[in-house]
Amino acid sequence: MITEQGRIVAVETGAIWVETIQKSTCGGCSARSGCGTGLLGDYFRSTSHIRVLVDDESHRELAIDDTVEIGIPENALALGALSVYLLPLLAMLIGAVAGHSIGGGASDLGAIIGAVCGFGAGAGASRLLARANHNKLEREPRLLRVCGKATHAIAAVNVA
Repeated sequence: MITEQGRIVAVETGAIWVETIQKSTCGGCSARSGCGTGLLGDYFRSTSHIRVLVDDESHRELAIDDTVEIGIPENALALGALSVYLLPLLAMLIGAVAGHSIGGGASDLGAIIGAVCGFGAGAGASRLLARANHNKLEREPRLLRVCGKATHAIAAVNVA
């Protein structure tokens, strides 16, 4: 399970929105102090918002500004990365080979057209696969635990 800590920014029925800070991998590098990439990573640190499905019992205990730990299974992340990156690439290569052979092999125009069509088909297939896996609990981020409660009293706002 890959874990990350974040802060709850919105509470809705059956889900929460968690803000996480995207960190660079420069923290463990020995050349961090002399590296321009590490300095730029610290300067341009960005946040992302992740929707996390929660059950009704956990939903009542959560409030805006609570610190929580969320996690996603490794296999869900690996399958998602393969479908987003590898599927369009493989389809593009297959399209290029098919286009080259259909074009008679005399020019590269057939291979270029086949590659563009293959990439479009692979990207479309990746999109359909993502829609088919949407809201499946085994593929979604999970609330693992509440790390800290908000220090000030803000009532949870239900977003419809």
